[in-house]
Amino acid sequence: MQQIVDDIAQQTDKRLALVVATHRHQDHISGFGRHKGEFKQFKVGEVWLPWTEDPKDLQAKQLKDKHSELARNLQQHLQATGTRLDASLEGRALFAVLNATGNEDALHLLASGINGGTVRYLGAGRRLKDAAGIPGLLVQVLGPPRDRKFLSRMDPPTGDRFLRLSRNGRAVSANRIEPFEKRWRVGAGVYRGLRDQKALMKMIDSSTALAFALDQVLNNTSLVTLFSYRGKSLLFPGDAQYGNWQSWMNTPDAETVLDHIDFFKIAHHGSHNATPKSALEKMRKGFAAMISTQNRPWPSIPFEKMLDRLEEKASGVVRSDSIKVAGATNAPKGPELHLGAGFSVGPFWCDYTLAL
Repeated sequence: MQQIVDDIAQQTDKRLALVVATHRHQDHISGFGRHKGEFKQFKVGEVWLPWTEDPKDLQAKQLKDKHSELARNLQQHLQATGTRLDASLEGRALFAVLNATGNEDALHLLASGINGGTVRYLGAGRRLKDAAGIPGLLVQVLGPPRDRKFLSRMDPPTGDRFLRLSRNGRAVSANRIEPFEKRWRVGAGVYRGLRDQKALMKMIDSSTALAFALDQVLNNTSLVTLFSYRGKSLLFPGDAQYGNWQSWMNTPDAETVLDHIDFFKIAHHGSHNATPKSALEKMRKGFAAMISTQNRPWPSIPFEKMLDRLEEKASGVVRSDSIKVAGATNAPKGPELHLGAGFSVGPFWCDYTLAL
C-alpha cells in the first residue's frame, strides 16, 4: 500500500482535482485511513461521497446506525463461534462483515475534504456542470437512490442475470446464499402442525446470510457516476448491485446513456449480481472496460459468464489481477494480460486513453 500511495503522489504531483469515494467498504477507501498523513500533503479540489454518509441527513443517519449495529453484532457472533478468515462460507461471511466496519479514519479524512477540498454528498438525479472545476466536464449522478426498496434489492430477477448450467443441464443462478449444509436442511413440510412456526424460524441462526446481505446493501449505497466530456461517456458504477442499477435503468434516459458508453468500469469486481444482463446488452459494441478483481477468495468473482459476454462486446478488457506487480509474490494471478488499443500499463495501474 505504501508503494501505491507513493506512486499516486509521483504520478499526480500531489494534485487531485477530484476524489470519488463510492462507498464505505474497506476495500475501496481503507488507504485513506492508513496513509492519512501522506494524503494530507496533497492539494485536493473536491471529494465526493454518497448521500448515505452525510452527517446532516436524517435518513442517512438512520441507515448508518442500523448497519453499524448489525455489523457489530454479526462480528461478535462470528468471532465467538471461532470463525476464521478463510475460504469457507463462514470465513467469507466474516470477511464481508469486517469489510463494512472499522473504517472511521478513512471516512473522517474524506469527510474533511482531505486537504482543503470541497465535500459533496451526492445522490441520484444530481447533475454537475464543469464538475470539479474542469471546464466542459458534465457528471450525471445515477445512484445511489433514496428509495429503500432499491437500496435493499441485491439480486436481479432470473431474466436479467447471467446464469450457469447445473449438472442436469438446467440454468441456475450463481452465488446463491445457502448458509446451511445439505445435512441441516429440511423441507417446509416438517414445520407443518407446529403451533408457533414463526418463533421457531426466528431461532434459526442466519448470521452467515445476514453478513452477505449487509455487504450487498452497502454496495447498493455506491455512487454511480456518468462522466461526459467532449462527446465521450465514461460509466463508473462503483459496487452498485441490482437495486441501484434498477433505480435509474427504468428512467427514459437510461437506454440513451447505455448506448453511448465509451468506457465502462465494471461494477463490484465482476460479481454475478453487479452488472444486469440487460444493461450490458444495451451497450453498443466497442467500449473499453476495466475490472478491479482477483480470483480469490470468492469462487465466482469475477463471474466468467458475464466476462465472456463482456469480451464479445468490448474493444478491450483489462483486469487488475493480470497486472504483474514487482514484489507482490503472493498476489492472485489472473489471465495473461493482452492490451487493446489505447491501453498502457504502469507499475500498479493501467491507463486508457480516449481520443477526442
